[in-house]
Amino acid sequence: MDKQYTQLLPFNPNERVIDQFGWNPLSIVRPEKSSKSDWSKAYLNTIELRRSEETKYLPGLKFSEFHAGLAENVIHYWSMKGATVVDPFAGRLTRAFVTSSLGRNYIGYDVVKRTVDESMEVLNREKLDATIHWSDGCMMDMTPNESADLVFTCPPYHQLERYEPAHKQLSEISDYNMFLKQIEVCGLNIERVLKPGGFCVWVCGDWRDKGVYRSFHADTIRLFSKYLTHHDTIIMENQSPFAALQLGKVASKRYTSKIHEFILVFKKKGVLEPTSDIIRDASTLEEFYG
Repeated sequence: MDKQYTQLLPFNPNERVIDQFGWNPLSIVRPEKSSKSDWSKAYLNTIELRRSEETKYLPGLKFSEFHAGLAENVIHYWSMKGATVVDPFAGRLTRAFVTSSLGRNYIGYDVVKRTVDESMEVLNREKLDATIHWSDGCMMDMTPNESADLVFTCPPYHQLERYEPAHKQLSEISDYNMFLKQIEVCGLNIERVLKPGGFCVWVCGDWRDKGVYRSFHADTIRLFSKYLTHHDTIIMENQSPFAALQLGKVASKRYTSKIHEFILVFKKKGVLEPTSDIIRDASTLEEFYG
């Protein structure tokens, strides 16, 4: 391959892209099902439930889990070994486990103390160097300015999934516009903590709320574009347990059952410089990305 491209991060034009990053960066992706078995320890084993046993639809359903295979793809593609990755909504272990396992410095935030304690117990047991703060991820108070190479997260979807009550819990905000105000605060602080040239990868979806369609991905782009450059949008196909159950309902109302989410990529202005340690110690792209 003779053509040379301007590189935002190290890239070998003479090696297949899939061999460098483990996936083909296409605008529609589907995380591999096999990834979950490869990352079995990346999922928090807890009895915490999303719905009560008395709920009419899908009683006892567990909280959703972030796909570890997707986390691996994101970390390989938008960061290098030794990078600092900040996660404003750490949630249930997965991104922390995968990120630190791949040689990055993970710093997360979550407002639920039990979730933080359970996640840190696993990380410490596995001797993974990661930190999750019991604190407000919209503010990221423990993260200095321009210290993160990558911000990578999946935010709460307002009240679509109600989490454990806690101070600053976004799923307890009843008004969608007030919820978006906190999302904008997060976007402002993402710009603050990112190094010049750093990336933000924000995984989110849209939903319906009492008959109103919430285009959360579009609202996020609108708000974050005040502070960051909207760099890319990827559609991620999901295998949703709800899709087949809702076909009659959605057909009667002439809309569709959602089986996708969005991977939104933002970039801070500037050039992201690899650390001198990474440049000195890495002689191949495998050493850069892990």
